[in-house]
Amino acid sequence: MHVTIAIPTYKTRGSIFKLLDSLKKQSYKKFSILFVYKEWEGWKETAAKIKEYKGLDIDFARQDNGFFEEALNTIFRKADGDIVLHTDDDAFASRDWVKDHVALHSRDRNAGIATGVVDESRLSDGSELPPFTSFLYHQKWRMNKHTLIDKPIDDRFKDYGMYIGVSGLVVDTGRRHNMIKTFKQHGVNMSWKHGALHGFKFPGYAKSALRNEQGAALEVINRGFYPIRFNAGRVFHPVQESLSRGTSPLLVSTELIVGDVLLSYYMSLFYKIDLDVLRLRTRIDDFVTRLATQNRNKGYSIGYELASKAIRQKWKPKRVRETLIETLKNVG
Repeated sequence: MHVTIAIPTYKTRGSIFKLLDSLKKQSYKKFSILFVYKEWEGWKETAAKIKEYKGLDIDFARQDNGFFEEALNTIFRKADGDIVLHTDDDAFASRDWVKDHVALHSRDRNAGIATGVVDESRLSDGSELPPFTSFLYHQKWRMNKHTLIDKPIDDRFKDYGMYIGVSGLVVDTGRRHNMIKTFKQHGVNMSWKHGALHGFKFPGYAKSALRNEQGAALEVINRGFYPIRFNAGRVFHPVQESLSRGTSPLLVSTELIVGDVLLSYYMSLFYKIDLDVLRLRTRIDDFVTRLATQNRNKGYSIGYELASKAIRQKWKPKRVRETLIETLKNVG
């Protein structure tokens, strides 16, 4: 079974070479690597160093336009392995990472997309996070349990550990996410069968493709598979600022929070969203955020206003993105 390891990269840190070192040591050898890149100053030098890695089958796909969603669309179009493995350029893999994902997909033919273990216990300098700081850094307060007010939007999700609610947002049931169906997918350690996502295309409504994993999981379900997590295939992801993280444990940008809320717009392309529940969810989350952290931005209210307007007026994805970018400019 051949595997394509897909890695989007832009303005990469030196950590990309730690990732390549970990891929050279994989116990499962039948894989190729696809870097999807955007040009930036210094990319040619970085690419030259990447090409120096002997024993790795490496290819490149240039992304001329767009944001992270367009990078993912390139992967869905070009990655041709029986299984596609996706990770970030600031992570690195355990020795059996590829082997574990191949084993999972081999024994479970209906698992379309799967997330393995993501170890985020350390900072980029190698120091271990204290437990409370770890809790804040992983921003679990952005994923409050709303099972009482936000029921599954689709009967197929009733037995999921994390599901999409009638608000169009994710709801975490608190159940262990090991070998159960769940929308709790994590792009830094995610694999899918070729037929589960090949040719899929995000509509281009977001800027940083936050919550893209849930959109991909829904596509997998609509193709007759299901999304799961499993307790193997470990990836190490040092904690540092990134597209999906804030600048500190107690601060998350307006863009990240608005991105969370805009998942409701994406889900409105498939389902009827309960805007009253969406409004209640965002108000509760805003309250919890202000109580638990130093965040004082208006991300939840901005996100609700943008999402609800786009849903009511049936905006096209391009208009949502343009309005989002302009809104973020105005709030700084």
